[in-house]
Amino acid sequence: MPAPQPSLVSDRPSPSFALDPVALTPAMADVLRRSHVFAPAATPIVLYGESGTGKTFIAEYIHDLSGREGGFHPFSVGVVQPQLALDQLFGHVPGAYTDARRVRPGRIATAGSGTLLLDDVQNLDLGVQKQLLQVLDRGTYSPVGSDREVTVGCRMILAMADDPDELVPRGVLLKDLRYRFGMCGIRVPPLAERRAEIPLLAQRFLDRCPEATKVPGPTRFAARAMARLEEGEYPGNVRQLAAAIKYAYLMAAAPGASEVRAEHLPDGFYPQLRYRRRGDPIANRVVVERALEQTGGSVKAAARLLGVSRHTIAGVLGGESAGRGASGDAQQGRV
Repeated sequence: MPAPQPSLVSDRPSPSFALDPVALTPAMADVLRRSHVFAPAATPIVLYGESGTGKTFIAEYIHDLSGREGGFHPFSVGVVQPQLALDQLFGHVPGAYTDARRVRPGRIATAGSGTLLLDDVQNLDLGVQKQLLQVLDRGTYSPVGSDREVTVGCRMILAMADDPDELVPRGVLLKDLRYRFGMCGIRVPPLAERRAEIPLLAQRFLDRCPEATKVPGPTRFAARAMARLEEGEYPGNVRQLAAAIKYAYLMAAAPGASEVRAEHLPDGFYPQLRYRRRGDPIANRVVVERALEQTGGSVKAAARLLGVSRHTIAGVLGGESAGRGASGDAQQGRV
């Protein structure tokens, strides 16, 4: 029987449905589809995408879908020194090192029958990657200082910042390791490809703020604040959006504001000014107003900045406002 194809909103929610991924775009629909297909299998999975896109979040979602009895165990191998990586992953037996007096289980052992996420695999020493290859290929490993093979009980998910097919030619990912996990890969898209999801993500982060900050505050966004969020540039992706919402929440909560307004957003948090001809009118008005602020009220300069005509500016602001702006241009000699 063919696997069900989830729609843009998952029809098979995980046990933690309130924390399920927001999927209103084709890019995230593909993430959901692959997550549902791969979750029940014991095969390793690779998640790749820019920093802050939510790879750990997706890995835990897959774990929830899998129904595995054990827990979810994230571990960043990229911050571990090469000489310690084997010990961290596989553990050791007494006598393995000078100070090794007792058995120390590694991350693979402590993950039990759950899911082990190895993040930043692209930073893992190639020699350690060779050892990891045996784990994925044979399902066994040997603790440091031991000849005894131990069977792997956990399901493994590998996460990396770039497409594995780009990492192999750069010499930072073993070709054999790339082949071992085959085609079971999921690309987690950057927020720039998921703009339609920003309102839902922003509201979700806002809803979490009271518990996260232990401070009561606003429960909604003003229209201009949301328009600015939707137009923003996010090099830090979803993580950056979450941080901006928490900051804005605290700035709004301090004076007792009932909603998050544009002025509550972080200093310098201004969107790239892009006028969308078929875009949301509120968002376009915010863009026009910001362009006027940056150009000192010059309608002509604002129109040039946005790549539109002065008539478009007039249409967005309304005749009276645009008239005042045009008058200001004439008075300042900028028309």
